[in-house]
Amino acid sequence: MAVLLSRRFRIGLAFCAAIATAVVLGACGSGVPGGAIAVVGSAPITKAALDHWMVVANDSTQASTGAAAPPLPVPPDYTACVAKGQTTGSSASAAKTLCAQQYQSLLTEVESFLIQAIWIQGEAVDRGVKVTNAQVETSYNTQRKASKPALTTAAELNTFLAKSGQTISDLKWRTYLNLLANKITLKVQNAAAVVTNNQIAAYYKKNYAQFVVPPTRDLHLVESKTAADAAKVKALLAGGSSYAVVAPKYSIDVTTKAAGGQMTGVSAGELNSQFSAAVFVAKTGVLSGPVKTPFGYYVFTVDSAKPASVQSLTQAHATIRADVAQQHQTAANALLQSDFTKKWTGLTKCASGFIVSSCSNAPKTSSTAATGVTTPAG
Repeated sequence: MAVLLSRRFRIGLAFCAAIATAVVLGACGSGVPGGAIAVVGSAPITKAALDHWMVVANDSTQASTGAAAPPLPVPPDYTACVAKGQTTGSSASAAKTLCAQQYQSLLTEVESFLIQAIWIQGEAVDRGVKVTNAQVETSYNTQRKASKPALTTAAELNTFLAKSGQTISDLKWRTYLNLLANKITLKVQNAAAVVTNNQIAAYYKKNYAQFVVPPTRDLHLVESKTAADAAKVKALLAGGSSYAVVAPKYSIDVTTKAAGGQMTGVSAGELNSQFSAAVFVAKTGVLSGPVKTPFGYYVFTVDSAKPASVQSLTQAHATIRADVAQQHQTAANALLQSDFTKKWTGLTKCASGFIVSSCSNAPKTSSTAATGVTTPAG
């Protein structure tokens, strides 16, 4: 999912939505045009578009679960919504208060989506990002086939459209919007993924310690509870018995006893301090111990020793490039989201009674802080 999109809007199917208004960029006028609830640059959002998507949002549960949608809360009286509330035992006053809250929630959700849908189109124009009709058709058909419940037949699709309040044009427009947002994000990420050799070298120098490979040892060991047991184990091994025979019978180390006491590629930090100190000074092939530790007594033999090494810049080049590219992309995504919101909020003005956080004339409080773009989600 593109960084520009979130998944709050409750309209079934993972498509994106639309209004039949061309995006015309330019400075906002002195007010919102008649018949519109908001304007982005010179592109108005009509009351008719809002009303349509209010129905769609209200019907979203019906479309996805089959449960009947609640009556749409329509101000100022919320008549149908209040009547429904009274059937559950609420007073008319309490039902009306709840309906008003439901209306405001739907309004905020739907209007924010419609405003920010225009933002995505405008951003696509500014960045030279385009989506073809063929791409929309391909994505639309793919999502239709993958949707749950299935919408593979005309009858299934028509049933969904009837329940959701949408049209095929709505679904395809939503697909178009999703593709635009994804392409914008991909373009930003691809640009950010460019990493120079100088940047790779600087990362290597700054994080040199992470490319140092510590010394390791391969060994066999037997851990005993007492010094007497350890002495017995050492005598058996010195007398020709193998760790494969002795460890399963005498060792209390649950990690290695089933493997005949074998440990491979062990670094100093993997062992307790007393045992580690003894292992990393022991000569290879020499039966050593017992070594007393807080956990028991160890008898061991170092089979082989691998000295510390450093992964060269050349060896680490590919890994560093991927890490730096990821850092660049994360930063670019954050900057895109921040700049996108700031830029388009400044070009958005809303009519009285329809002011949401995406409007430049929204009250400047923490509760109206601009958020990411809302889009329909299944």
